[in-house]
Amino acid sequence: MPGSLDYKNLLIELGSSQFPTLRPAQLNALGNYASAYTDKSDVAIELPTGAGKSLIALLIAEAWRREGKRVAILTGNKTLARQMEQEANDLGLNPILMEGRGVDIPARSKRRYHRCNGIAIMNYWVYFNQNPVIDPADLLFMDDAHLAEHCLHSLYSVSIDRNTHKALYLSLVNELLNRYPEYSVLRDAVDENSPHRTPTELMSFLDQAAISERFAEIVDASSELSSDADLKFRWRRIRNQIDEANLYLSTQTLWLRPYVYPLTTNEHYSQAQQRICMSATVGDPADLARRLGTHPIERLDVDKTLANVTQGRRLIVMNRIEDEDIPKRLAVAIYAALTVHPKSIWLCSSLVEAKRFRDIVSDWLNSNKMVGHPNWVLSSLGDEIDEFKAAPTGHLFVGGRFDGMDFKASECRLVVLATLPRAINSQEEFFTAYLRDAGFMLRRLNHRIIQALGRCNRAEDDFGVYVLADRRFATHFGRDSNRQGIPANIKAEIDVAENATELSESDLAEQVAAFLNGDFADFDAELKECLEDIDTNNGDVDLASSLTAADEVAGWAALFHSQNYSRAADRFERAADTASESKLQELSGFLRLNEAKARFLGGRQGDTVNEQRAIETFQRAVDCGAKSGWFNRLRSSLNRFQSSNTVTTRVNVDYPLQVVHAFDELLENVGPKGHRFEKWCETLSGQLNSDNHKEFQKGLQRLGDILGFTAALPEYGASTDCRWRGIFGNVLEIITFEAKIEHEAGNAITPSAVGQAHNQASRANSEYSHLGYKVRGTIVTHLQSIDPSAESSLSGIKIVQRDAIVFVWERLKNVLSEYRSKWDLEHVATRQAAADQVLAKLPSAGWFTGALDKPQVWIGANDLLEAWPD
Repeated sequence: MPGSLDYKNLLIELGSSQFPTLRPAQLNALGNYASAYTDKSDVAIELPTGAGKSLIALLIAEAWRREGKRVAILTGNKTLARQMEQEANDLGLNPILMEGRGVDIPARSKRRYHRCNGIAIMNYWVYFNQNPVIDPADLLFMDDAHLAEHCLHSLYSVSIDRNTHKALYLSLVNELLNRYPEYSVLRDAVDENSPHRTPTELMSFLDQAAISERFAEIVDASSELSSDADLKFRWRRIRNQIDEANLYLSTQTLWLRPYVYPLTTNEHYSQAQQRICMSATVGDPADLARRLGTHPIERLDVDKTLANVTQGRRLIVMNRIEDEDIPKRLAVAIYAALTVHPKSIWLCSSLVEAKRFRDIVSDWLNSNKMVGHPNWVLSSLGDEIDEFKAAPTGHLFVGGRFDGMDFKASECRLVVLATLPRAINSQEEFFTAYLRDAGFMLRRLNHRIIQALGRCNRAEDDFGVYVLADRRFATHFGRDSNRQGIPANIKAEIDVAENATELSESDLAEQVAAFLNGDFADFDAELKECLEDIDTNNGDVDLASSLTAADEVAGWAALFHSQNYSRAADRFERAADTASESKLQELSGFLRLNEAKARFLGGRQGDTVNEQRAIETFQRAVDCGAKSGWFNRLRSSLNRFQSSNTVTTRVNVDYPLQVVHAFDELLENVGPKGHRFEKWCETLSGQLNSDNHKEFQKGLQRLGDILGFTAALPEYGASTDCRWRGIFGNVLEIITFEAKIEHEAGNAITPSAVGQAHNQASRANSEYSHLGYKVRGTIVTHLQSIDPSAESSLSGIKIVQRDAIVFVWERLKNVLSEYRSKWDLEHVATRQAAADQVLAKLPSAGWFTGALDKPQVWIGANDLLEAWPD
């Protein structure tokens, strides 16, 4: 077989002065490949950043080329392709770099590749383009394999973005909202004043099929389609497969895409004799196959003692759990780093977030007398990387990417992870919100962190500072079970970072400055001590969700590409059964819904067997995942399809499920054990009992959030009190709070206070009444009386006793504490059993506004708690 040879001798034969010998990890990987993997169709090679994966790829590629095989090495962008070309030239291989459109690639380059006279190097877009101009490779290398997903987005999906295509986005959202008002994310999307925190939802395929023709009409008629070449290209490819795709709804994007991309059906992938994926973080090969839509991938064995190595030194700086995002303490550390080396990379979860941080950081730099620093937001082409590298100062902001960027020596020594990268697109946002037992998302999160931690460590003499700015990093790594897939060397570096959270601001700044100035004595000693406490085994565990990946890939290839709906349904049914056997209820429910979709589409083509089974399977899917709010809301879609109306019963359970979802978010942050939960509760109790206006406002906002509302402190001139907005099925409500809790000379509510309460309610009415919300205005106070001149002007404003708010919190805290005592992040069945017990202790939607609708002016604890079950 090609590739089965002695690579040490091949390197000697090439005689490269740049690569005189193989490192131990390279020698181990190449030796294992030659002896056991040359005949495998899909292989993954994982080695740490800076370990020399490019040399491995080039040597294997040359071995195959010498056997008369066409070889192509794919990279994430043209900068990386040129780096690979340079290493190939250093090796003496005379590679073929292919860039641009097909017409831009010289005919001689194509002939050299086709005749196996050189190794072709290009980015993913050149190779997997709609109309490739070169023949498929016999050996296909996919370097930084996860980056191929960005290319597949452009080939198999269309994204209609609120910022880029605002008119089209809002036209579609309003059309969908008019037909399907129960999708709360759509109501949030049309609200210009919303903080847009509603989780992404997947539209029911029943609703999607009913709206698909109208959806297409709106897009076809859009002026933004005709003026945006990229949107037009993507829309043309997917327009006739709207029903086969999934439609994800978020407050920023409408995204049409297959759940799994059909890469197995692309001849430039499928016709390769062997495909090798390379990355510093292959992670779970089954999940990589799921993300890219490949055949099952086998990981090449590499000695873990060689794989768990950091190139150079890496100082990680972590936030404290109790800190806000990027607090003063971390700002001091970042400033200390920039004083030594005035360049930084900011890694963010999305492009929108990257632009937001660009503006925030630019203002902060200017205020700290670092004026005139250039900045870049990384585009899909990646041209900004070379500009940033060459600049003596500057800051690069990156959205949704954590690998594919290499910076050596003084090119950059500071990386800031602005937010915890749990999800980098709408589909992943849906997974993290509603498929909590799909363990592959935890692995993806950790792999992105690992990728980020390698950007500035390319060689043995490199060193860099990595700031984990989001406070959720501390919570995440505080649980050992959350460190799945993290190599031992990085676990030790995280331990060093945890130790440093106890340092003062000045001591932390000194630590950062000393490290960047090359003083490593203290760091090396502490890292050695931490390494001694860690098992060098990675601690990986088998993920049950890996068992379903092959069926998911095959099912979506059949559904989306060939429209073989029966075959798709069979594969999804098998995947759902496998997930169910592994007690993955939410994942099983989602896969069962895929099966129902395939059977439904088959039924529309006259397959009566699948038509009958589609709705039964839909119901099974809903029942399987019904403790998730999204699964429960699917009942509306099913009822509508069956021409029955049971909206009222759905609403009665929708609100408690939303509260439990808020509980889950809180417990993921503070953890089910230890003092953090109690500290959170004490802080909220203190805020609600505070005589300080701002503290009480914060308490109202925090209470509203944990009660399932979207709580905000809208600023209108001097008015900054609180507003709760709720979307619970067909109950749409807004409660405004004018807080009068300070101890002042007067002991009665004044006309001025009533006027302010009216102003808040009027603003909310003008902003939300046209969307169907009912607004109630309140004054919340410790006062016991109202000035007679103010009483006549109340006109619907209710006075809520401050003690009543405190009593609501105390009741809610008891329910939350009970839920916490039985809550388990890793085991969805345990978590759902805990939810079953507390759901019955929560009120139905409209409980607060129901109390406010009583005839009396004063609202006390008994009024607010009347609708709560005993």
